[in-house]
Amino acid sequence: MFALGSRYVAEKYQLEPHHMGYLSSYNSIVSLVCQTYLVAIVAQRFGEERCLQIAFASNCILAITESCFVNIYLYVALVPFKTLAGSLISQMFESILTTIVPKSETAGVLGTLGLLKAIARVGGPIYGGLLLGYLGPTLGNNARPVVEATHDCVVLVTLLMCYPLVRQTKEKSKTD
Repeated sequence: MFALGSRYVAEKYQLEPHHMGYLSSYNSIVSLVCQTYLVAIVAQRFGEERCLQIAFASNCILAITESCFVNIYLYVALVPFKTLAGSLISQMFESILTTIVPKSETAGVLGTLGLLKAIARVGGPIYGGLLLGYLGPTLGNNARPVVEATHDCVVLVTLLMCYPLVRQTKEKSKTD
């Protein structure tokens, strides 16, 4: 994930390669701490669906904040929040998915989810690259955060529209 945005970060904040190495290490450490300590605590406190909604809303706000300021210190301060939101999104999707499918189909569904994640890792950069190529000349260095915020808003609205369906499916699977 960090590698995809590293060129953008280097250009926006005019960083040298060794600074990018420090940022990469910082991002890895923050990710480790978020995955180890924070994801479970936040999920237990708010619940899976609410965590997913909060994480997408947070990503939108963080991307807009990032696009409004050109300050490396603010970027570094936002990394833990962006990392936590990304971790929550990934973990909550898997958790919700495993609770709405019958137990006998969980392994197959998780295998399919892994395949879909692999496809997204290929298709996402292509889709993002096309959008950035189209919006880049207009928005300059702010194109990436604007694309991220727009994408996250669309996903958030979709999740909010599907929330009643997921709730019904979870309740139905509990009774079966």
